[in-house]
Amino acid sequence: MTGGVDPRLVGIWIVPGEPRTYEVDAGGGYHVADPESPVSFEAGGAVMLWEGEAHDRLSGSGATPEGRWRGRDTGADWNFAADGGYTVTLDGSTDRGIWALRQQGNALWTREEVARLTTTGAEVTYALREGGTVTYGYTVGGGLWTLHDPKTWVELARLVDATTLPAAP
Repeated sequence: MTGGVDPRLVGIWIVPGEPRTYEVDAGGGYHVADPESPVSFEAGGAVMLWEGEAHDRLSGSGATPEGRWRGRDTGADWNFAADGGYTVTLDGSTDRGIWALRQQGNALWTREEVARLTTTGAEVTYALREGGTVTYGYTVGGGLWTLHDPKTWVELARLVDATTLPAAP
């Protein structure tokens, strides 16, 4: 597995009791997300209301985030691609991630890529977007992903595969 990512890590993970999700994609992208936010469209899709801010469409059309948007208050420049990827530029800094519509198109869920993962089967290395790397020991199986101190093997964190949890009522 050197140079790639353990396929057993691909998916959405949670820490019980926390609202955030942690997602690993097949290419090793590591994404962190807060819960989705309500989204609506006005003026024939020219305005998107999301996360308490109006966003004006710069490209694209219709009642979908797909296209380019500028936040009226923040000036953030969002580009939502058809393949589910996005970039957001604010104050000269660009972040990227993945997006999806949820709740029958009434909520927008963005997951920011914060690192790229590689695994060896015993260790997982996070190449952080902001620079540097961090390595942990890990085990994965039975719907659990456990991170360990790579020297002492003391458990540091336990994540649960979100698909193994019962559906909310």
